[in-house]
Amino acid sequence: MPIQRINFTSRRKLTREQANVLIHPAADPTAPASFDVQLDLNGLRPRGDAARVFVEAYHQTTRMRFDFGTVAAPICPIPLERRLHEFEDWKFVRFRVKVTDVTETPGRIIAWANQIKPTGPDDQNQSDLLRFKDDDLYGRLWDLVYDEEGPIVLIERTAGGAQKVGRDSHFIAAAYPEILRRALDNALLEEKAVHDDPEHWFKTWYDGFLKAKLGLPEPPAAGYDPARRVWINKAVNAFATKFQVVSHWADSQSGKD
Repeated sequence: MPIQRINFTSRRKLTREQANVLIHPAADPTAPASFDVQLDLNGLRPRGDAARVFVEAYHQTTRMRFDFGTVAAPICPIPLERRLHEFEDWKFVRFRVKVTDVTETPGRIIAWANQIKPTGPDDQNQSDLLRFKDDDLYGRLWDLVYDEEGPIVLIERTAGGAQKVGRDSHFIAAAYPEILRRALDNALLEEKAVHDDPEHWFKTWYDGFLKAKLGLPEPPAAGYDPARRVWINKAVNAFATKFQVVSHWADSQSGKD
């Protein structure tokens, strides 16, 4: 019997319903988390039955790859083999799913999903979009770095814990507006991002926060830097007003002489 050719003309992007990841943190916070993947690849059948399915976990330069069998005969590694032991903190890990041809053009990706943020027990606390991480800052309290998912607020590791500092009223009042300004400067002025680019983290910020919660219009088109600077100022002012930054400062001072 001849081998059935797949003949997919382009990659198919998988939706969240077709490729979803669930995180299972370990009871011991020093132990690695594990994960489950929910896959629905019926849309690739029967032409893609022989295609291989791989799940990759990644953060910055660290990668872990897991073999999930084929479209027609999926397998799931045992929990011990799905532990994320290469990563310091599972909260920063993202996933991608790759379905690759093994017949016509071996290794060619025929379906994929990228930048999958796993669902887990802390989802209800992630609506502010900011992520915090302890780091060595050599005298500074905080700094800002970026990955594929957007800004990460680094907190000096001797300051009392990134999550605690990041949600302290002093810190919210003094640092949050500047964090927002620097993040928007990076997206709109340095990287020339647009609000509807699904491959850039600014789209998530705009859709889920700047538009939905602050009611901001679309930013000016890329290339109009003076207009974009005005828009950024309006965004920072809208944030400070909406979330009562001055009140956070007043609350932090209450009870002091």
